Amino acid sequence: MDLCFTKSFLKHILGKEIAISDLEDVDADLGKNLRWIIENDVEELNLDFTHETEVFGERVTLELFEGGLDIIVTEANKKDYVKKVCEARMTKEIERQLRAFMKGFRTIIPKNFLTPLSTSELEIIIAGTPEIDLEDMKKYVEYGGYNSSSQIIKWFWEILEEFKHEELAAFLYFVSGEIKN
Repeated sequence: MDLCFTKSFLKHILGKEIAISDLEDVDADLGKNLRWIIENDVEELNLDFTHETEVFGERVTLELFEGGLDIIVTEANKKDYVKKVCEARMTKEIERQLRAFMKGFRTIIPKNFLTPLSTSELEIIIAGTPEIDLEDMKKYVEYGGYNSSSQIIKWFWEILEEFKHEELAAFLYFVSGEIKN
């Protein structure tokens, strides 16, 4: 199918846990803010276990769990807070649609057939490997201290030109940050 799912949606299909990196893929600002919380002291922020989101065009504050409004985020529980925000944003806010999709999807492909797959492998099964145009890639690549006439860059392109389609796809997954999990 000519179809592209986000990494987080593929993880939902596989039944894998959503991580902060998945949130960063769909909401870079929120992901950056949550990373900051993990890496810094939060005691002075006066956060509680709530999450602000948009419902029918209006900003609303929702508890991450019952009584979350009364629980302050501390150094001891900030990882739980980040996990709950990720869960709210990436799962609970789309729970109804996710359940409907999964119900239909599971009628075609049972969950146990997909268990051993990574998100990259599932994406290839669903959408196939993308057509990779090396000539187009050459037009847009940034070399970072090198240029297109540097010998090492020439060798790089010569090697890539020898790759099979599947090897090029695997290479692109590697350099784009997609990791097999």
